[in-house]
Amino acid sequence: MIGRMDQRVTLQRLTETPDGSGGLVRAWADLDSNACVWAAVKAKAGRESMIEGRTTATYVVVFTIYNRSDLSEKDRIQWNDESYNIRGIMRTGTRDLRLMIEAERGVAQ
Repeated sequence: MIGRMDQRVTLQRLTETPDGSGGLVRAWADLDSNACVWAAVKAKAGRESMIEGRTTATYVVVFTIYNRSDLSEKDRIQWNDESYNIRGIMRTGTRDLRLMIEAERGVAQ
């Protein structure tokens, strides 16, 4: 744990495996053996909307982690037993030392 990076998050990727019947099963799995990392977490925004007569709430958070080259917007972050879909990744610092990841909870990937 370094500085404000005081939260543990897990980086996950959607994988496909054969189901034995000629089809595929899609499931989320940890990105690799180093998928659990320290992060700084900052709430950004939340909103409610009506979709097909139901109230839907979304919540946007910015996660800051140390730089990795294997993370993309197709992945997600698990934090406090909640899933956050990655919406954008921005590198910060003079040598791209950190990633600022904007992620959203409450919506489908």
